[in-house]
Amino acid sequence: MCYLRTCFLEGAREGRILDSCQQELLRAYAKKNGLTIAQEFTDVETAKAAGRTKFGEMVQLLRSNKDTKIVLVEKTDRLYRNFRDYVTLEDLALEIHLVKENEIISKDSRSHAKFIHGIKMLMAKNFIDNLSEEVTKGLLEKAKQGDWPHQAPLGYINNTATRLTEPDFHKGPLIRRLFELYATGKFSLFQVRDKLYSKGLRSRTGKRLSKSMVESILKNPFYYGEFVWKGCTYQGNHIPLISRDLYDSVQRTLRIDGKPKTRKTCFSFTGLLKCSRCGCQITAEIKKGKYVYYHCTSARGKCDQPYVREEVLDDLLANLLLGFRINSEIAEWIVTALKESRRDEKAFKETELKRLGTRHENLQQRLDKAYEDRLDGVIDERYWADVSNRMRSEQNQIQAQIDKLKTAERNYVDEGSRIIELAQRAYSLYKMQEPQEKRKLLDCVLSNCTADGLTLCPTYKKPFDLLAKGLQTQNKYPRQDSNLLPSA
Repeated sequence: MCYLRTCFLEGAREGRILDSCQQELLRAYAKKNGLTIAQEFTDVETAKAAGRTKFGEMVQLLRSNKDTKIVLVEKTDRLYRNFRDYVTLEDLALEIHLVKENEIISKDSRSHAKFIHGIKMLMAKNFIDNLSEEVTKGLLEKAKQGDWPHQAPLGYINNTATRLTEPDFHKGPLIRRLFELYATGKFSLFQVRDKLYSKGLRSRTGKRLSKSMVESILKNPFYYGEFVWKGCTYQGNHIPLISRDLYDSVQRTLRIDGKPKTRKTCFSFTGLLKCSRCGCQITAEIKKGKYVYYHCTSARGKCDQPYVREEVLDDLLANLLLGFRINSEIAEWIVTALKESRRDEKAFKETELKRLGTRHENLQQRLDKAYEDRLDGVIDERYWADVSNRMRSEQNQIQAQIDKLKTAERNYVDEGSRIIELAQRAYSLYKMQEPQEKRKLLDCVLSNCTADGLTLCPTYKKPFDLLAKGLQTQNKYPRQDSNLLPSA
């Protein structure tokens, strides 16, 4: 009585064919030699590491059944490819029939036969190690050529026909929307996940994405065109789902979202002011169940900063917005100056766009020439992959600069006009807003503010600080030919 042992490592279809051939060979050998097959074992797992399921089952049966000590196997590398399996079977004192090699190994075998058997085992171990190295080298070479060498990330599919990573027409737009929603800063990781779950954004098993999966997607550079393989970054050949700017915006939001959250409060102006006498924060508390008072957080008795009612502080803060309010005549003059200054800016941008365009075209010509050299055999695949990867990466950087320059010209005057409009209307907007919106407006224009009783000393953010300084100068040295002072 014997055990029949087969093992195959090839792909599914080839593995089934090979397994069938092995079984027929071993069954014929057993019949020819008058051996009865007690049980058959077939492994479909890799033999690189110990712990194969069927191999373990066979060893367990051999240890429990003292009557059966014969194992039939096609050849050495189908039985074991690591040292631990070799030692395990040797300790069982088995009779191993290597059918294709026409060899029987047992405790009574000659030392020469055991030595040759050991050499074959080492060669089998070397084979699997070399196979692993070749696979690793092949994947690295594929990465250098810009092709993702692994399973496609969520939002992409592996096209088996073209062997390329291509966007998933259903989940790709959902991944893009995931980035867009989170970049707004209005939603948490759970919220963006839940918003898109009903639309079909799910894991490959159909389950709801975990928080860590959502965060991993948002941090993956693959979606804007690059990927990391074995610690190195490569420019991918796949079609990006998002722009680099959107990716960078999401990373900024992730950094902000990851910071410890402060305790929520119902008071509008806490955290906005500092005491000018001791440097402590100005906080708020409710008196008599309905009146809100602001005061210094210093221990009682150490600071004589008086309490201020919220309504009074509200008016004081509103008056700060008059520090940079400009009238219509000044606003028109500034906008005109912006448009005039844009002429020089426009000339510079046109020159820069031409330079970048020429560089981009030269890189494309060099890339085309290198491709022809590759086809003609002048350069090898490795050199072509390295050159094309560097040139495409530089082209992408140049294109990003071109896109920014094209949008900058439009934003130059638009942004300035919005600032001037806010400078004109800040006070009136503030007076009509709810407390939460008032705080947002103050955070937009103030970087710091100290309080000393009913006196506030503001530090404005740019560019409102420039407007405030300009108006102070205008008030100190008024022009005699024109009344450009803002009306209070």
